[in-house]
Amino acid sequence: MSLVSSRAAFEKAVTDAVTAADNTVSMVYDNVRFTTPGKNKKYVIMSVTYNQTTIQTHGASSDFYVGVVQCSIYTPKSAGTSTFSAIGESIIDGLTSVNASDYTDTFSCKPRVLEVSGPIPLEIEDRSHFIGLVSCQFSAIA
Repeated sequence: MSLVSSRAAFEKAVTDAVTAADNTVSMVYDNVRFTTPGKNKKYVIMSVTYNQTTIQTHGASSDFYVGVVQCSIYTPKSAGTSTFSAIGESIIDGLTSVNASDYTDTFSCKPRVLEVSGPIPLEIEDRSHFIGLVSCQFSAIA
């Protein structure tokens, strides 16, 4: 297992769910350069932060990743909250899909998420988009 494979597991799960629900939503990742989409575009910026990367057992340490997945939702302003809510639901579906009994672990990292927070709307006056946040803690083990 590696940091790359654990990140990829969560990115793929969320991207697949968001794209299946609305293929006009662009996915942007914190580890990839991007140009901010126009003010009429819908997009999600996804970041994965690692708070812990090993667990000390008897003897050598083992890979055990714990962190936070955060998805910032951007929808055009003054268009209502239904699009924002729908994107938020698809993000939640993607995150929780890794916990399903029929999840196929193609990245060999046993990804799991804990409780999901959001979607939480953020009041930011001088932005071209309505912004919200979905986040959760995760774990992945070798």
